[in-house]
Order: sequence, then C-alpha cells, then structure tokens
Amino acid sequence: MPLIITCGHHSISKLNVMVKFNLKPLIVGVICSLLFSSCENKVNAQALSAQIADHAVQIQSISPDATDFSDLTPLKKVIGDSRIVLLGEQSHGGGSTYSAKVRLIKFLHQEMGFEVMAFESGMYDCAEISRNMLAGNPMEDEVLGSMFYMYATSTEVKPLFGYMDEQIKGPKPLLFCGMDSQHTGEKSQKNLVANLETFLTQNESEIQNHNNWEVFVRKVGDIIKMDRSASKKDKAKFYEVIDLLKSELNKFKSNDTAVLSNPAFWGQIVLSLESQAKRYWGDIPDMDRDRQMASNMSWLLNNPYKDKKIIIWAHNFHIARGLDPALPMGHFLKNEFKDEMYAIGFTGYDGEFINFVNDKKTSIVKSSKSSIEQSFKNLGWPYAMLDFGGLEESSLLKQEQKCRLFNFGENSVVMPNIFDGLFYIETTTPTVRE
Repeated sequence: MPLIITCGHHSISKLNVMVKFNLKPLIVGVICSLLFSSCENKVNAQALSAQIADHAVQIQSISPDATDFSDLTPLKKVIGDSRIVLLGEQSHGGGSTYSAKVRLIKFLHQEMGFEVMAFESGMYDCAEISRNMLAGNPMEDEVLGSMFYMYATSTEVKPLFGYMDEQIKGPKPLLFCGMDSQHTGEKSQKNLVANLETFLTQNESEIQNHNNWEVFVRKVGDIIKMDRSASKKDKAKFYEVIDLLKSELNKFKSNDTAVLSNPAFWGQIVLSLESQAKRYWGDIPDMDRDRQMASNMSWLLNNPYKDKKIIIWAHNFHIARGLDPALPMGHFLKNEFKDEMYAIGFTGYDGEFINFVNDKKTSIVKSSKSSIEQSFKNLGWPYAMLDFGGLEESSLLKQEQKCRLFNFGENSVVMPNIFDGLFYIETTTPTVRE
C-alpha cells in the first residue's frame, strides 16, 4: 500500500486536498545510493591505505635515544641529493613531533652529511647564540630568552642542544643559525642596536649621528618588545633611517667572514626590522614575515653556508607551498632552490598538544574516515614517512584528499603540491616545558 503524505490546507492550489505519492521506489533509490556511496568510500579508503603502504616507510621509533638508524636508511633514497631538508610541525606544542625531529636531525647529520641547523627564531638572536656556542657556552643556556620560547623550554628539544654542543667540538660540527624576520629575543633587546652602532662606527658611517637616530633606536626597542604603537611622525623618521641604512650597508665591503661582522648580514637584519615594523604598524600584510624569512634563509644558504647542507626547523605553514593566495617561506625557497629542497610536513591521528597561545593542552579530534591520517591508522603503523615523489598521475595521493595541515585542523588539499613528504605520528603527546 502506498505511503500517503497529507499536505493539508497549505497545498499549492490552496485547496484542502490529499496528495498521494508512492515513495517506495524513492526510498529504495536513496538506500541504494547511500550503500553505493558507502561502498565507494570504503573502497577508496582501502585503495588510499594501499597506496600509502606502497610509498611510505614504516618508522620504528621517534626517540632521540634510538641510535640504530636502519629504519631511517630508506630516507637516503627519498631525500637523495637534496641540499635543504625542511622539518615542519602541526603546532608549536607537540612533544612527540619534537622528539621525532631530533632523531631525524641526528640521522641527517650522521648519515647524510647535513652540517647546519636553522631554526624558526630571530636571525640576530641566533647569530649571537651561534657565536657564543663556538666560544664554548652551552647551547641550553644560550637559547633561554633568545630562541622562540616553545623550543628553548621544551624538554623534548633539549637533547638536540646537548647533541649540538657535543658535535661542535668534533671534526663534523652541526652549526646553528636562525632565519626568522621577527626579532623578540633578549639578545636582540640588549645588543642588536648597540652592535649595529659599533659596526657602523667601524665602517666610518655617520648614520648613527643622524637627527632621527634616537627615534629609530626607540622604535626598534618597541617592536622587539612587540609594542605595535607608533605615531605617524615616528614612523616617518624610522623609515627614513631604514632607507639610509639599506643604501649605505649595500656599499660596505668586508673581508671578515664572521657573520656578525658582515655588512650583508646587517642588511638582512635591517630588512627584517623594516618588515617587522611595517607588519606591526599595519603598513603591509602580516604574510610579509614569510617573504622576509625566505630572503634571510636564501642569504644564509648562498653566503655563509653556500657549500653546506642545511636542515630547517619550522611550523608546517612556513615550510609549505601551493597555498595560493598565501605565500609561505617554502613557496619562495622552492622557487629558488627547486629540487635541492625537500620539505617534510608532520601530521597525526589523535592525542594532545600544547596551545602555545594560552599554554593549555588541546585534544586532537580524530580524523575523518576518508582522510590520509585514517588511511595511515588503518595500516597499524604508529610512525611512518610518506614520500610523494614518483607518484603516478592517476594516484589517489595526487588527488584532493582530506588531511591535516596546521594545528591539527582538517582540510581538503592535494598534499604533493604542499609538501614533498609527510611524517606520520599516530598519537601526538604534548610537549613538557621547564
């Protein structure tokens, strides 16, 4: 017997009539459609898991103490001759990710000849840290207050500091630098302007005697402390000094190989201060931070470390590309260095991380059933490294898929357009800070 739906007195004809529909074929059709869709999703999920298994390496441990690198040995072929390896992170508060990165760094240094460790921290602060490390000061002490605090105070990163102190005394040191265009550390607060003045005096410059120098010094102090206030008058004077510095530093020449005595290094610092000020004062978009970070990293790669292999530690966002209209650091570096660069994003299925904005634990919502993370989970691998190189054009991995990009939020993207590889950690644990 057919189902009857009564439309009552609000029918289209405005008459009190009975409208009868035979819904049986409709219901059967809907059910069949849902079942087909469910089967199709299941098939696609299984196919995605199979393709991940074909292109991924199962990792046995993320502990920095795991010195048997046999599980990481396949990465030699994956990374190949790349001179630059970028290691991302979903958030700045994942302790398990930090541990995995420390182990990867040891592998890259010991087994693949990488010689420089670059951090997402102020370029000037890190230059001072590096100089003091070479003089024998412990890195763990030097980074406090000057490197980005989530790195400097996380217990999972500390084994790297000890490792770098040990290696710097040996025949194959792991050198240190930073590329961030944003300066907020104690070394910048205390020494940046004073050392710039000394450098200018040594090169017989008169800029430090300019009428607007006092305003420049005051506003540099403000922006390093992340004080975004500025009057139009102060901004105009600040920018006038910036322009004078850019012009004059470009003319300086130096035979001194020390970074802090290099006029081009100070040129990058001045450009970074300009970018930081303009961003804080709303004169340019905030994304300029990444453009200037890329400029700083490019200078480091092409000058003091031009013959060296470099590891870059930064957030997933900063190492990404293919995020139009956003242009992260990774976009600029990939355009310049092309196949010399291999960017590894990090992801996970569940767990917790520390939200560095409020310093609170945040639970990770489990991935959707059709996501890349769920496909990893289906394989039963706690840790894995997926390489996007050599994929067939028909590969599901080259199609838009649900996955996590930043801060464990889910997006639909074509992952090979964003990263060269993806490191999977099933359960993220929050960093423990001291």
